[in-house]
Amino acid sequence: MAHDCARLRLGWLLDQPGLVTCESSLQPSDEALYPEEAKQLEGCVEKRQREIAAGRLCARRALARLSVADFPVLAGPDRAPIWPKTIVGSITHTDGCADGYCGVAVGEYRKFAGIGIDAEPRLPLPDELWSCILDEGERQEALQTAEPGIYARLVFSAKETTYKAIYPMVKRILEFSDVHINTKVTDGLFYARLTRIVGSQTDLPANAQLVGRLVIDDELIVTAMALSRADLPLPQEGLSMGNVPC
Repeated sequence: MAHDCARLRLGWLLDQPGLVTCESSLQPSDEALYPEEAKQLEGCVEKRQREIAAGRLCARRALARLSVADFPVLAGPDRAPIWPKTIVGSITHTDGCADGYCGVAVGEYRKFAGIGIDAEPRLPLPDELWSCILDEGERQEALQTAEPGIYARLVFSAKETTYKAIYPMVKRILEFSDVHINTKVTDGLFYARLTRIVGSQTDLPANAQLVGRLVIDDELIVTAMALSRADLPLPQEGLSMGNVPC
């Protein structure tokens, strides 16, 4: 069944009161989608159908743990999931590992301003994408590591997670150059510095630093960030592994 997942990543990355995660493979499930969700599969190739289905079923289980039932999770015009008004959340999926991977994280809107998660295959980022995604500092940092391509993929994932986390506040698509990533891979942390104002001056000023967590194993790179309302306006509280707001 789709909800059987041999290795849980988000459950560790987002182990914080008020946050709920659910992870699964991308294998077909005998659990039916809501009719409105099933309609979203029309015209999609099989791979995309499996991704949508896994994401919606994971979302259903996660929402149930926040006492939200019978809520179809549909995609808005911007393709972002439409959550209940009391919820913020994020969905990610990749076929970059055996049986594929899907993850969902949700939290209460009154506690969290945004949540971002991203899963990528543990494969080098293609060389032709480096100039689009990495700034010069990130590029130099990557080249100093033992696996430059893997590090570049990690930067990509961290930026995707950061964009998802702040999207509920800014409601617009950002450029890769809007965020600079530094990592402490051995500590399981990444730091996302905004290179220009992307929200209001008080909430998301230029040079604001956000903190996320990461895990890299033999299959996947997974990054996650949760922005607690108690920590805004920035900067966030303590940047130690034991005191990170995600």
